[in-house]
Amino acid sequence: MKRYAIILGAAIAFMTACDTKSGGNHEEAQEKAAADCQLSYAENSINVKWTAYKTSERVGVSGTFDTVLVSGVNQASDLAGVFGSASFNIPTSSVNSANTGRDEKIFKHFFSTMVETAELSGKVLEATDSELKVLLTMNGVTDTVPFSVSRTDSLLSLEGKIELADYQAVANADSLNKVCFDLHKGADGVSKLWPDVKLEISAVLNEVCE
Repeated sequence: MKRYAIILGAAIAFMTACDTKSGGNHEEAQEKAAADCQLSYAENSINVKWTAYKTSERVGVSGTFDTVLVSGVNQASDLAGVFGSASFNIPTSSVNSANTGRDEKIFKHFFSTMVETAELSGKVLEATDSELKVLLTMNGVTDTVPFSVSRTDSLLSLEGKIELADYQAVANADSLNKVCFDLHKGADGVSKLWPDVKLEISAVLNEVCE
């Protein structure tokens, strides 16, 4: 009986050792698979949403741009590698608030009154898993805009805001407010267009594994 107990104990020890080794190999395989996977930007998937605010109650008016040209994007293992050298150009004539009359006013009385009217442009200065910094040029002024970063599955979302004063564009906003004076009135009868604009940018990042 003692002999059988020794044999059984040896067998259990052998099986346990094999299980441990197998688990280690599995973990190593998972780590290797993760190392072989990279992020790839889905071409033309970027969407730039802006929200301006009118009336004393800060009623939001949102829109997008129909055309956003992105270059310098790479396939890499992290956001720094994907967007670290990216740049962009946005034709201001592609502004789209789902209201043709309003779009014409925004283009004519806001963007077209700027020093450089044809486009907004910029490049990525820094990209991490939590923050992305963009060097944005508007109205002949270049300034840094920080964006918070979040990811859900393949969707990358950025959120930030610009202060029009940083781009010497308060007067341009006032020009737009004059032609939309009554439309920008709130319950208090005050016509107001706020000097800040919220930006929400999204893009699709696919995982490519070899």
